[in-house]
Order: sequence, then structure tokens, then C-alpha cells
Amino acid sequence: MLRSSSIYLVIFFWTLVFIVNAVLKNYRKYSRRYKEFLEDHGITMSLCQIRWYTTQLNRWFIWFGRLHPYLLHLWFSLGVFVGVGLMALSVMVLSLTLYQAFTKEAPEQVLTPVMPGVNLPWSQLMYYLITLAVSGVFHEMGHAVAAVREQVRVNGFGMFFMAIYPGAYVDLYTDHLTMISPIRQLRIYCAGVWHNVILVLLGLLLLWSLPYLLVPLYMADQGAVVTKVSRNSPVFGSINRGDTIYSVYGCPVNNKNDWIQCVSRTLNSPQHGYCSNMFTVTRQNSSQGSFTDGVYECCGNLTTSSRLCFRYESIKSEKGYACLAARSIMQASQFCSLPEHCHGPGNKACVHPSLDNSSRLIRVRRLGGPDVLYVGDPILLQYTVAVVNYSPRSPILPMELPTIIETFLIYLISLSGALALLNIVPCYSLDGQWALFALVDHTLGNIIPNEDQRSTLCTVILTMGTLLLAANITLALWTLGSV
Repeated sequence: MLRSSSIYLVIFFWTLVFIVNAVLKNYRKYSRRYKEFLEDHGITMSLCQIRWYTTQLNRWFIWFGRLHPYLLHLWFSLGVFVGVGLMALSVMVLSLTLYQAFTKEAPEQVLTPVMPGVNLPWSQLMYYLITLAVSGVFHEMGHAVAAVREQVRVNGFGMFFMAIYPGAYVDLYTDHLTMISPIRQLRIYCAGVWHNVILVLLGLLLLWSLPYLLVPLYMADQGAVVTKVSRNSPVFGSINRGDTIYSVYGCPVNNKNDWIQCVSRTLNSPQHGYCSNMFTVTRQNSSQGSFTDGVYECCGNLTTSSRLCFRYESIKSEKGYACLAARSIMQASQFCSLPEHCHGPGNKACVHPSLDNSSRLIRVRRLGGPDVLYVGDPILLQYTVAVVNYSPRSPILPMELPTIIETFLIYLISLSGALALLNIVPCYSLDGQWALFALVDHTLGNIIPNEDQRSTLCTVILTMGTLLLAANITLALWTLGSV
């Protein structure tokens, strides 16, 4: 249902664009001005596609391409080594993915088609569109600057939005490109993926240094800061936006990852008990109870939010059930599995809450607020309470800003890395096609002097690479459709 809604929304958007464009072009009052506006700004529209083309950036490409020629020569020469290495790596990765698809029941997917509303939350659509556009623009600017450095004319630069995918392209003068040597062509063809690799490295560096860069404005690793509590959450009204959680179930919480791990850990181990003494247990109401859905209930009409049925066992082998004040019992700092784990004078007892296998009694500790006791499924607690790593030093600072920056960097790293790896695959219509021709001419020109034979070799490799990429895309689409 969600997948169908996403498709309908995309169809509705492009249908609306088509209708508005058709009306403005044919409406006599605005037709001329509208067409002049599109022409003056280099905008063209076709079925499910909008393009923008300009020559205004050419002067900037020329300026950058002539800035420190020797350093740019070293820069783009290094890009050739990276590009050729990525070409070999891309073939290995795609081949390994297909191999795993036929040998494993659940292989890891390298290619994952992105569909808003299906595997991309609508709330993160702007991250996807912006980072993909930035990656594409940076990629094409690499081609443009490298072309100027190698005395190839740049005709213009453009961007497009096709269906749900933004992108960019650079228009190079083909006659100049075919006249230069193969190694100079390689510097141009590999410049795009080389710049995507640089973008990935910059993103990783910023992501790693983000806690230090935000120190003047935000505090990190001081606990998990709550940004939202869902209305259907069992702790709605008890845990509030702005609370800083520093402990869950006795597990210290310094950041968001700790919060996720601590909550998840509660299900991976049995419910721990709490040390008490038989005097406390016996003086509490301990009426007879009964089993309900496999869980012993002993509180009866005394059941409140602060009282819970506990199963106890003492050092003197006394066993039974008692309805105890959960908050008082949990104030003890000592956990136990058996009564022998409890130390101190008197007849010690280890008490366990009487709960089903999927429920836990969890104590959530907050800075500047009373502890919150939660009884239920820990996964529900995890998914209904949204937390971040950073606490603002001033109330006027938005709590979500570091998360926005962090999410943007993660998208930038993943999408730019994917663009670098896939665009250099030796496949028709990708950078890998032209890079392969230049690479073969440069490395095998003396070994295979016949140009037709080299061209045939490239055609065979490109055909195999195209089939390899198509098979991976088909596998990815089939996997997405079966989810």
C-alpha cells in the first residue's frame, strides 16, 4: 500500500508539471513570456524530466583549471590511479554480489534502489535529493576543471531532475577530447569519481570531528537527549522532550548508540532481580494470586502504577510471591540472580518481577528528574522515544541541528561513494566506458597496435560489464519488490 502511494504521488507530481507547462505554453496571454523565460534561463522540459543548462559557469571552470597547473596535474594524475582501482573494485564487488545471490539465502545487497515512502522515509527525502545533487555537481565539476587543465573546451554545464533522481552534466567539446593523448583523457574521465572519493573522505572527516566542532554550542556524550516521545508511547507524559537519559536498566547511557544498545540488551538477557530482605518482603501485602496468561498475578485489587507482583527467594530457601512497591525495591543498587548474590546482614532475598518473557521492568534515570519505571516490551520503548547525542548549551539553540548535520553527512558519504563506485563500472553510457577505451589505448597501445582489435577488446569488456550491472540492478529490484 505504501509503495503504491509513493508511485501515485510521483505520477501526480509529473502530471501536474506537464499540465502546468502545457497550459502556460498554449495560453495566449502568457505563452510568449513563458517561452522567453525558459529560453533565457536554459530550462527545457520533457516527459518526467526538467533540465537546466548554462554557460555562465565556464569562466569559473577556466579560472580553476588554470590555477596552479602543476598541482592540478598531480591532483588529476592521482585521480587516474584511484579511478582505475575503483574500476577493478566495482567489477569485483558486483561479481561477488551475484555469486552470493546464488549461494546464500540472504545475501548483502550492494545496489539498493531508492524509493521514497518504501525504503526512504518521506521525512528524509530532502537529505536524499540535496546530497545526490551535491554529489552530482561535484562530480561534473571535476570533469570540467580537468578538461580545462588538459586544454579541452567546456561548452556548458547543466543539471536535471528525472523522475525522482536529480543529477548534473558537463558539455565538453568532443573534437578537442578525441585529439589529446589517452592518459590526458583518463585524467578527465576519472576526475568525476575522484572528486566523489574526495567528497566521501571530507564527509567522513567532518562526521568524525563533528562533536569537537560543535563544542562551543553543544555538549556531546553527556547522555541521550530526548527530542520526541510518541503519543502512543507508554512513557508519554513521564519522559519529556529535553530530558537527558543517563542510565537504562543499570546500563550507562552516554549517547544515542548507548541508548539503543542498552534498551536492546534488556531482551538478550533474563530479567535481573533486586536484593532485598525478608523483613521488607513479608511486611508488604502478599495475598494469594493466580496465573493469568502464564504470568503470576498476586497484587489483586492493590495493583497500581507503583506496585508489582514479585517472585522472591531467600537465603533460607523461602520462596513465594509478594506484591511490592516497585520503586522502593529498585532503589537498591545491587542486582542479583540468586539470593547468594546479595550481601549484608539478615535474611537476604532476591526478588524478580513476575512478567512474561517479552516484558521487562526497566528503570530509566534522568538528569534533574525522578526515575521513570517502565514495564513492557523494551523495543516499544526504544521506537517511541527519539533521542539525539547532543545537548544544547543554550535554550535558544535547536536540539535537532546536530542530528540534521549528522544525517546529511551520512547521506553524502553513502550516495557520493555509490556514485563513485558505480559510475566507473566498465558499462555503456557511464564514465567507465570512456575510461576503459582510454585505459586500453594507453596501456595496450604498443602491445596491440591495431586500433580495431583494441576496440573489439573494449566492446567485449563493456558488454560483460553492462550485463553484470544489469544483473545486479535486476537482483536489487527483485529484492526490493519482495520486501
